Amino acid sequence: MAFMSNRIEVLDAVECNEHFYRESMTDGLPIIPPTEARVQQFLDAVGLAPDAPIADISERASLITAEKLAINAVMAGCLPQYMPVLVAAVEALADPLFKFNHLASLGSPWPLLVVSGPIVRDIGMHHGRYLFGSGNRANATLGRAISLLLWNCCELRPDAIQRGDLGNAHRYSMCIAENPDTGWEGVNEWEGFERSMSTVTVSSGYNLCNARIIGSTPRALLAPLVNALSQHEFSPGVFVVTIPPTIEQLLVNEGWTKRRIRDYIFENCRRSVKHLKETGRWGRHASIHVRGLKDIVPLEEGDDERWVYLFKRNPELDPYVFHEGGMTRRADILIVAAGADAGNTMGFYQPYSQSTTPVTKPIRLAART
Repeated sequence: MAFMSNRIEVLDAVECNEHFYRESMTDGLPIIPPTEARVQQFLDAVGLAPDAPIADISERASLITAEKLAINAVMAGCLPQYMPVLVAAVEALADPLFKFNHLASLGSPWPLLVVSGPIVRDIGMHHGRYLFGSGNRANATLGRAISLLLWNCCELRPDAIQRGDLGNAHRYSMCIAENPDTGWEGVNEWEGFERSMSTVTVSSGYNLCNARIIGSTPRALLAPLVNALSQHEFSPGVFVVTIPPTIEQLLVNEGWTKRRIRDYIFENCRRSVKHLKETGRWGRHASIHVRGLKDIVPLEEGDDERWVYLFKRNPELDPYVFHEGGMTRRADILIVAAGADAGNTMGFYQPYSQSTTPVTKPIRLAART
């Protein structure tokens, strides 16, 4: 099957990059010229014809074919063996639960890719020190390939539908891997797959945040995380939390599974009505309209003893704090066993507040049928 994309004749890689800059086909960084031979190698890696459909982004009326995905993967600097991960990631982006159009939000959300399972080791992904940083080809180029694909094929760029007030530095690349040797169940297992099945989870959020640990008992370890989750955006959804090996081992030794950690966070993430009013969150975007609200809501007696929980629903209080869409979507903690083998920091990705749910897809190493 012949390629369908337009051919561009250039003298060299420098001229190719200049053409891509002029035509707004790159994110501002240089690209690798996507020659036919190179693109074909990527298609061969997944056994797909150029016109094979990967996903239909219905919100953008865009059909992502294997050829378009391969072109952007080459441009990003990927290796052919990364293609199965990208195929699964695009399938996740197109899933109705992801609600693709939220990426145009003024809040500047961006999808994080979390890869779990044996493929992490197979393609040399990074899951240790400087987890979200630069330096690993697989992590960096996988995230950038998705960025370029959305830029070029789904109008997700500032001169088109992207309307973020501040933008998002993660726009260039946001991809991490889970330690395949974790003593806990992996993210792939948490999401309903076998440990032997590699998966990619796409989770949209605003900011990468951290919680610094000072204790050594399970509750002391988790207290700063509970506090950070409670004090930040305070919007229900699915939080991606990274726990490094040192802290993981302390929790495992005390019998704390991922599920027990999740349940503990659910029981303890809360804010008082008093605090919500004082910080301007009471009635901020509530489904119950606070008539004439122009300033912070006055305190009432007992507000310091009335609690709104982040993950547990309270029909009498929730509508004054949470957007209706946030209350109806999935609430969960996706714990990723990853990070440095020293230090005392856990990370979390603040989920987008009003729509979208993370989607996990299996990574198929052979051609799809």
